[in-house]
Amino acid sequence: MPNQLKSCAVILVISLAASVSAQTSQPIPAATPSPQTQTTKAPSEDLVPAHPATVEQIHEYYRLTHAIETAHKLMFQMVNGMQSSSAPYLPTAFWDDMKTSIGNIDLESAFIPAYQRYFSEEEMGAVIAFYKSPAGQHLLQSQPFIESFAGDQLREAGQKVGREVYLRHKDEIEAAKKKYEAAQVPASAADQK
Repeated sequence: MPNQLKSCAVILVISLAASVSAQTSQPIPAATPSPQTQTTKAPSEDLVPAHPATVEQIHEYYRLTHAIETAHKLMFQMVNGMQSSSAPYLPTAFWDDMKTSIGNIDLESAFIPAYQRYFSEEEMGAVIAFYKSPAGQHLLQSQPFIESFAGDQLREAGQKVGREVYLRHKDEIEAAKKKYEAAQVPASAADQK
């Protein structure tokens, strides 16, 4: 799935999570912008194409890449993750409504002006030609496997780093844990000792 749609899906779900969090007083960790989003700048006005990509081209691009379906799947997965870690009193009807409402978001219409602003008709034609080519089809077919493989590699690397950092701070963590647990003992229990 193109990174722009993934980013949109993530931003949308983070926004929804923040909204739910505000309503339920459950803290949601702040998302850290990726280095890519921190340094990406919009092209200057003189780079906006004189002949922007057509709506038909953009729809063809969506069809070839399955970008819209993939974005919705990603958003549903994120909502399911939010649901599993949310306040237990949120009713099933709330989550069902959230999923239905997310499914109704018109991602295509939201992205058409953006693609028209940054892709000329000629450039979008070249993008479409690539995705129709054997190499483009191979990329589309391989991408889920590539992302899964890379995800496994990153998960293993993250676990290794997590273990290493924990071991470097083990004594500090154990001391903080003991201090925390001691502070949790009710005053009446401390008086009985």
